[in-house]
Amino acid sequence: TRSCFRQSMANENCYQGQPIKVKNCNGEMRYLYKTANLNYASMCVEEDVCKAGNFREFKDETWRLAYTKTEGNNYQTDARRISTAPYRDWIRFTGVGNGRIATINQEYLACGTQFPGWMEGEHPQEGEGIVSRKLYLTHTTNYKWQTQDIFVKNCGDFMLYNINFNWLNGYKWAVCVDGDVCDAPVTELNDSHRLKSMWGRISSTGDNGLPRGWYRFTNGFEKMPEECPIAYSCGSTYPGYLAEPHPEMADGVVKRKVCFGNANQCCYGSAEVLVKNCGTHFVYRLYPTGSHQKYCVEESADAMCDAKSYKVLDDDWRGENNPYDSKNTHNDNVDVPHGWYRFTTELGRMPEYSLPFQSCGYYYPGYMAGGPHPTRQDGLVNRKACFSTSATNEGQNCKNIRVKNCGKFYVYELVQTGHQYYGYCVAQDQCEKAIEMGDRARLIINPTVTRVTDGSLRKGWYRITAGHGRMPDYRPDNNYGGSSYPGYMEGDLPEESEGDVARTVKFGSTTNTKEVRVKNCGSHYIYYLVPTPNNYYSYSIDTEVCLHARRLSEEWRSVFEVAETLDDIHSDKGMGKDWYQFTTGFKMMPEAPPEERYSCGTKYAAFLNQGHPTVQEGVVNREVCYKKDTDSGIFQACQYTEKIRVKNCDGDFFAYQLQPTVQDGAYCVYNRKSSCVPNVIHAKYGDKAVINCTLNSEKDFDSSEVEWTKFNDVKLPSTKLDKMTISKDRLLINIEDITDPYGGVYSMFIPSTETSELVELILYSAVEPAQKYYLVQEGDDIKIEVTLNVVPDPKPSQVSWIKLPNKQVNGAKYKLSDDARSLSISGITTKELGTYRCTVKFEIDGKKYTKSSEIIVQLEEE
Repeated sequence: TRSCFRQSMANENCYQGQPIKVKNCNGEMRYLYKTANLNYASMCVEEDVCKAGNFREFKDETWRLAYTKTEGNNYQTDARRISTAPYRDWIRFTGVGNGRIATINQEYLACGTQFPGWMEGEHPQEGEGIVSRKLYLTHTTNYKWQTQDIFVKNCGDFMLYNINFNWLNGYKWAVCVDGDVCDAPVTELNDSHRLKSMWGRISSTGDNGLPRGWYRFTNGFEKMPEECPIAYSCGSTYPGYLAEPHPEMADGVVKRKVCFGNANQCCYGSAEVLVKNCGTHFVYRLYPTGSHQKYCVEESADAMCDAKSYKVLDDDWRGENNPYDSKNTHNDNVDVPHGWYRFTTELGRMPEYSLPFQSCGYYYPGYMAGGPHPTRQDGLVNRKACFSTSATNEGQNCKNIRVKNCGKFYVYELVQTGHQYYGYCVAQDQCEKAIEMGDRARLIINPTVTRVTDGSLRKGWYRITAGHGRMPDYRPDNNYGGSSYPGYMEGDLPEESEGDVARTVKFGSTTNTKEVRVKNCGSHYIYYLVPTPNNYYSYSIDTEVCLHARRLSEEWRSVFEVAETLDDIHSDKGMGKDWYQFTTGFKMMPEAPPEERYSCGTKYAAFLNQGHPTVQEGVVNREVCYKKDTDSGIFQACQYTEKIRVKNCDGDFFAYQLQPTVQDGAYCVYNRKSSCVPNVIHAKYGDKAVINCTLNSEKDFDSSEVEWTKFNDVKLPSTKLDKMTISKDRLLINIEDITDPYGGVYSMFIPSTETSELVELILYSAVEPAQKYYLVQEGDDIKIEVTLNVVPDPKPSQVSWIKLPNKQVNGAKYKLSDDARSLSISGITTKELGTYRCTVKFEIDGKKYTKSSEIIVQLEEE
């Protein structure tokens, strides 16, 4: 083999390798080699550095303990600790910490020295032998200011380190020995402004001046939150939280990411910290942050719900209905300084809507804006307190506040209002105190004669006592309901459990809107209304159009009624805009154009171009088309159109708001209910088939009315057709194992409407030739092919071919295909001319059938 020399600490490669022979003489090694021709080169002899006497021991130097700050200027140093060449040796640390060099980067001015030394990388396992590692020194904010290579050996019960002490002479550096940071005298942080409940918008600070080091939080839950706090928490603009879970005790010191959020992002900025679980608490190595970033402290989600954390506001005059009294004024700018508060009168919460000017005991009443009250799951939320400064002004002089749902009550972090005329209000239950609104002029069916003056309406809660007791949820016509532009509400009415909810009111054909609130009081609804844009706009009242619809009972409106001549046509033009109902036929307009020219007794038959609404849909917008016929039989389905409204009146009939405008046009009435698609069905022997008919409307339909017959006069169901079943509603027939008796025409008839439908079931021939005749010349080759319309597909053994009267087709002239579906004849002579029969035998439902077809081969006439 060969011997190697190491040139330097940094180079482990074999330098100036020399040949060498080795022999094991009963356990004693013998070597034969030539002395290397190198200065300062010598052959080394291995020894066990772990044996006593082979290493030095640094005892009881407690100043080396990691995580401890160096006090004063009396810095310890390891420079020239071994003052003679080679200035290095194997060292063991005893009597301090765990006897191992610290592997966590240490802070400047720690471990009793100025430039503390720490080792990068893990310590070796016992069997790994001697390994190389890096020793780093920390200088101010640079953890890797200087470095040297050291050797480490795991001796089982202790570690040995081979360190160069002839290094950075003149500098105060020393090696730190690891200890438990949980036992170290870390800096305690107990600032109340770090708690999640503290609000940065009141007084925002940051940790940009926080010195690097190990810290322990001693207030709140004594740990950082693991979820994104709401914006402006912890007394900062960018509250910081641990973006990864805290470690377990067995994890030791771990790296974690801290995120700093803002109003839009939970991780607007981030930093890396170290964390250790000490069992009873956590310690963190923290670093200076960016501007207005701060490390937060977790606290109980309900800390502000504790009675010791808030003040009670129990003034009766804060109720929203209480008027301003100039002789008995109040001053929240003085009486309600910044802090947490709970209202205990009325509903115990602030209103979520702008209030009437001069109410709740204040000149400018305050309400909550920026979102609804939070749920328990929402936790702490940011909101605004705004003030109504006139009859129409709202959202004035808004203040930032926070709100917390404490289960049975809310608490608010309020600030000074800024002026003695501004005050915080409490919502009241308005179900019994709402102002009644019962003007019949507001009903949507009433044309506007005298306008109601909602442009100067006082803000407040109103109960509608006319009509249906609620606003319409569809657009009324202009100039109805008390103004030029009657108001209607978008969105569903709330359930009783929802409380009061926000909704939008639109006005007639305009784009103007107003935000209102609605509450379900169980027996009625109440609305929080604000002044409309002006007196041309009003809040209208819904009413039952089904009760007011005028009756149209003309028989000529039926889609089957056809005018013989133009002298017989009818016209609805000039009938006047109103709500109507049809009383003939099915009391509804057709949803497709009638087929015949001059149907419905008119020149231009009108039909609904869209589906009718359900009862639940209420009043809906629809389009009516007028059909135009021509002499050629081609018609224009939508020659003219009209916009109408339709309502389903509890399934009994439909009400239509009509305004006919087409001369010689009239509205049709629908009275046809059924259709069968397809009306021709093809089937194979043994196949299945479905005759499926549908109704366009189930109104007045009794399934017992449906009569089925099979021509000729076989009433269904029939024992002769036992493979046929009819559905419960008698609109669908299933046929299985089809054979000859099932082919034919079926008729469905409904006496009450004199409606009938015909469906033909055509049974394919069991053996269907590709062609019946083959015209040939002598010497031709032909191929006779058939299709077998049998389910399941017959096997070749079930198919046979003969030449009539009874000649087998075999020999050199004939060739039958493997599936027996084709017969080839080559070199035809007069002997091969004639009639051929293909026969198939099969079984359906235990009954045997034999079916055949004949094909004729003859000479082509010249």
